[in-house]
Amino acid sequence: MTNIRNNKGVAMAITLMFMVILMGTSGIFVLRAAQENKEARAERDMAEASLAAQGGNQQALHQLDILINNYLRNTIANANPSGVINFASNKVSSGDGLGWLLNTVRHNNSPVLSHNGEQAEYNHTGSLGQNSYQYMIIMTEKTDPVAAGTDAWDFPYSYRVMTTGTAGGASNTIMLSGDFTVRVQKDNFAKFALFTNTQNTPTGSQVWFTDKTNFAGPVHTNDRFNFALNPSGTFEDIASQDKQTARFYNQGSPVLLNADSNGTYDIPTFNNGFNRNAGTISLNLATQQQDVVDQALGGQTFGTDGIYVPNDGSNLTGGIYVRGNASSVILSVSGNNQVYTLTQGGTTIRVTTDAANNQTTVEDLVAGTSQTYTGLPDGLDDSGTIIHVNGNVASLKGTVAANSTVTISGKDDIKITDNLVYSDYTPAVGNPGDAGYIPPSAAGTNNLLGLVTWEGDIRIGTSAPDNIQVHGTVLAQNGIFQVDSYDDSGVGPRGTATLLGGVVTDDYGAFGLFNGSTGQQISGYGRNFIYDERMLVGTAPPYFPTLNTFIAFTNDITDRMVWQEGE
Repeated sequence: MTNIRNNKGVAMAITLMFMVILMGTSGIFVLRAAQENKEARAERDMAEASLAAQGGNQQALHQLDILINNYLRNTIANANPSGVINFASNKVSSGDGLGWLLNTVRHNNSPVLSHNGEQAEYNHTGSLGQNSYQYMIIMTEKTDPVAAGTDAWDFPYSYRVMTTGTAGGASNTIMLSGDFTVRVQKDNFAKFALFTNTQNTPTGSQVWFTDKTNFAGPVHTNDRFNFALNPSGTFEDIASQDKQTARFYNQGSPVLLNADSNGTYDIPTFNNGFNRNAGTISLNLATQQQDVVDQALGGQTFGTDGIYVPNDGSNLTGGIYVRGNASSVILSVSGNNQVYTLTQGGTTIRVTTDAANNQTTVEDLVAGTSQTYTGLPDGLDDSGTIIHVNGNVASLKGTVAANSTVTISGKDDIKITDNLVYSDYTPAVGNPGDAGYIPPSAAGTNNLLGLVTWEGDIRIGTSAPDNIQVHGTVLAQNGIFQVDSYDDSGVGPRGTATLLGGVVTDDYGAFGLFNGSTGQQISGYGRNFIYDERMLVGTAPPYFPTLNTFIAFTNDITDRMVWQEGE
């Protein structure tokens, strides 16, 4: 009996020992599971904090762009021009770029940046889902501001962005740095997709916007716009006119209304507003014509008709100047070089610019002579090639090289007789009017062309091909942009004229005739005007006429950034 009891006691002890071991082991597993759960939660929080920091960082960059390209830009655009000149000049003279920035970054006319010693700051707290972020934008002077030409200044800055994302008990900080330069300069007529003094032809006929009208950039008239049918045009950017009322076709009985549309009959689409009673913008550019002439002459004078490339014997000192009428101006590309071939009277001159080596070769193709000069025909200010013809241009055509910026200025008419295109651009996909059509684009390229006539018209000649392409911004101070014999039904339809650029004219030129009932093209070209959106951010052909107002912008906020991530 004693042995049995002892065996039971041993068994009991073993059982108790096993249970203790089992409970201890289970406790270890529970503790380990809790620890792993805690670590997993911490890892999740850290990952979400990192995502919140990254999201906040993108918001900070977006806000930085708003501060400069919205708040500052609007401040300068709405300021008195003389005030802009005086304030910018004073800050450049004193080397106070920070003071200029603090004063000009305004929203609703109130400064939005904080001044902290040698830096300007902007703070913001936001949320992404259940997580939060906080960022600080710090801007300091990179170098002193400098004058960049007549009524133009550059203000260089460095910036840092510190963004902390928070999720649960975890936080993550991302820091980045970069730099940008704010350019302040006179605004430019090249910014308009369409600008007219009157919205009529020179004979007084009204020009109607219809379903074939589509403008992606700003449009303005010192008169009133005319809208017909539903839809009666699509306007992606601001549309503005001087008159309080617009004209609507109203099923053939036009009416003037202080409204964006006319019932269900005439309905344009304004995606950025229709600003009526906006005031006039002067297209009187007489003083600028002499400025362009002076840039081309380079300080020299010429008493007889001919083609001149001003120089001092070894260096170019101006642009290209034609005294008298030019029977032909042809642009072509040889390798990476831009070539201009000009004919005046019995003289033909070929000018080849080698930008890589800063050299220009001038050949007289009739006399058989050639000379190479140092420099490019970029005018007195070296702002880009300027060609001025003190007469008319009877034939213009060709190709603008990839890195060439050129303005062709004429006292009288300029006639386009063939395609005039950029070497570097993205061609269209499909045909205008077809589903899936993608228009041509010059975004991200450097070639630029401006056509300016001071006393004449810019015309597309009768010898031009069907479906002609014209790349560039055209301005006719006292004239129109029009197609010769646009109403010749004997020739019939000539397809579509595609313009990649903008149009600034006194009156509105005709391009073709269409059946008012069916919309069928009878003669001339249909318009396919594509706005060059590079012009919205201050880009313009060299020596292109400017407005009296100013613009401020930067294109390089995110070009050169350095990232750093911490905890």
